[in-house]
Order: sequence, then structure tokens, then C-alpha cells
Amino acid sequence: MEQRVLKNNKGLTLVEVLISMVVFLLVSLAMMQTALIGIDSNTRNIMRDEAVNIAESIMNQARNAPFESLVSTSNTVRPKIRNIKDPSNSDLDFPFATTVTVTTIPGGDNRIITIEVVWQWRGENYRHSLSTIRKR
Repeated sequence: MEQRVLKNNKGLTLVEVLISMVVFLLVSLAMMQTALIGIDSNTRNIMRDEAVNIAESIMNQARNAPFESLVSTSNTVRPKIRNIKDPSNSDLDFPFATTVTVTTIPGGDNRIITIEVVWQWRGENYRHSLSTIRKR
């Protein structure tokens, strides 16, 4: 009896398909990790930009205020930032703690104004500070 062996080289074997699926999975996991790192980096940059804007706004208010009314203060600012919420309370906007420190330079005609904005992202504290000297 004669046996016929069909040779069909047009398709893929099951082993080849499984190997290609594993390679695709590994590449996809690497790409997802890269995307997550990029998203986290962008969020940190957005928050840093917001802290800079808050500090500049407070500094402009201090520059325009009368010299005698400059005092040290602390406050919490909760701006709306592109759908970023405080992880501990989803109903609140993300908090930025601001501190304005006014120091009188000996002689009394000059004051140092230091503004510090502090925020937290994923358990890490970040800080931005801004200083200027104001003359009477």
C-alpha cells in the first residue's frame, strides 16, 4: 500500500502560533510599562507647572500689595488640574500647600518675600520655591 503525505507549507503550525503570541505578549507588556511611565512623568510635569503658576500668582499679589501690609501666611490651594484628584478623597481637587514668608532686612527698607508651594504625588513630596526682595 502506498501512503500519500500531503505537504502543505501555506499555513503555520500550532507551535509557531503559540511562540508568536508569547513574543507579542512580551512586546505589549514592555510597551504598556513605557506608556505608564510616560503618563506618570506627564502628570508630574503638569503638577509642577501648576505649582509654578500658583507661586507666580501669589508673588504678583505680594508685589502689588502695599509695603506695610506684607505678612507671612500659609494657605492651601485646590486648583482643578486636568482630572487629577487627591487619592485619599476623590471628591477634592488636588491640594497645594502654600507658605509666604516675609523677612525684614536690617534697616527696614527692604523685605525678602519667599513663596513655597508643596504638593504630594504618589507618596512623594515635591516643592517649588520663589524669592524676591521688595524695596519700600
